Amino acid sequence: MSVPVIDSSASLSADDAVRRWSELGTEKREELLEKLQEQVVIPRPLQFFVGELSVDNDKAVEIIGECRGKPVADWTDEALILVTTLWLWQVGKVAVSELNQADLSFSLLEEYFTAKRRGYHRILGRPETPPAESESLFDIAESLVGLRKDIEQHHIRCMRINGATWERREWFLPKADINPDELPEDLQDHLEARTGHRLPPGDGHVARFTGLTEQVIESGTNPAEILVALATYALTLPQLDADYSIITCARGNKLETPEDIAMSDVMSYTAVRSDFDPAAKGVRLKNDQIMNAISQRMRYNVVCRVRNYSSDRALRMQAQAFQHPDIAVMEDAHHNGHRANGVRFVTRAPLVFDVDLPGGTRRLKGLADFRINRATHDEARQFTPAELAVVIRISWWMKVVTETTWRHGLMFDEKYCVKLDTYEDKDGGKLARRRAMLGEGR
Repeated sequence: MSVPVIDSSASLSADDAVRRWSELGTEKREELLEKLQEQVVIPRPLQFFVGELSVDNDKAVEIIGECRGKPVADWTDEALILVTTLWLWQVGKVAVSELNQADLSFSLLEEYFTAKRRGYHRILGRPETPPAESESLFDIAESLVGLRKDIEQHHIRCMRINGATWERREWFLPKADINPDELPEDLQDHLEARTGHRLPPGDGHVARFTGLTEQVIESGTNPAEILVALATYALTLPQLDADYSIITCARGNKLETPEDIAMSDVMSYTAVRSDFDPAAKGVRLKNDQIMNAISQRMRYNVVCRVRNYSSDRALRMQAQAFQHPDIAVMEDAHHNGHRANGVRFVTRAPLVFDVDLPGGTRRLKGLADFRINRATHDEARQFTPAELAVVIRISWWMKVVTETTWRHGLMFDEKYCVKLDTYEDKDGGKLARRRAMLGEGR
């Protein structure tokens, strides 16, 4: 097989890739190629260029399939570059869509992984030493895993997303910027108005939100009202300047078998700013339709993510990837629902739960997230890291409420788990079932 030679570094990387793929042996190579096929089907939309080929998710699956059952020496140059890129994605635990729109080559991969390691060293305050002569591209990629763990001791791994190109860019938010124990007085007033309770005294947000949740449970109110109160509270913050605020979370059943969670097992509440005018923002749907449509889509997203827990390969291949906190622009570029709802600039914080189950504590991802939206294309109104820090702070409060609720063996109120349609009252006035069920103004 002739390997395209761009420079000496690229040649060495190609030779190393051929050697590593060959040394795997037929059985292990087939297992890895099958895994790459599974994970490239629907992780995030991909778009690479390899030689003369334009490669999206479906094309990547096809190329991987053409490699299966063949000796490495019979692979095309383009196939070698592509499958090695995907293998390095697994080795380095990187966001492969950072390379979207790139013209893949071994030279580019060398540059990408070396630059990423330099960036990690800078965050850690370590010398930015060049790769040693003995280090291969695989060695550099593998070294990222340990460095990232060091970074994540004091930082949160986040993404910037361009919805027009599907590109993702990794960045890190200092945990010190979150300040979860900052519990302002207006938050207290908002919680009391919704639940009848204020945060009790305590040392830190975990103790205080645990106490609040237990008080609400004892009073006979479902703790979902706390999550709703926090979502609506976010709309009152001038710093966030949000049009929509959405909390989505599994009810609390099927936690032992999360892959079985259905849409009716997921609560989702969309709060829309009271003075939001859809027509003025070029949004086709009305406020109640926006609330319903977004929440229904959020339930669907959870159902797609929990497929990652399935033992069925076919289901795993349909799964959405787990999220990192992110800041996104142009979210309506490829999504009809986003266009109809005005979902344009978004910032999101996924909730990760530690749940006590028979057999021990289990960490569960993909079951919940908190997000806010600005229905605008004004570039000056893109979300910032400081604003994401506020969203993450609120999500951490929500995490305490959720874990406390589940620990008490309770589920969130079913009324937040159903699709709610509009209807006409006896006098012909159009009302929303959401208003009838949740109360006027909620």
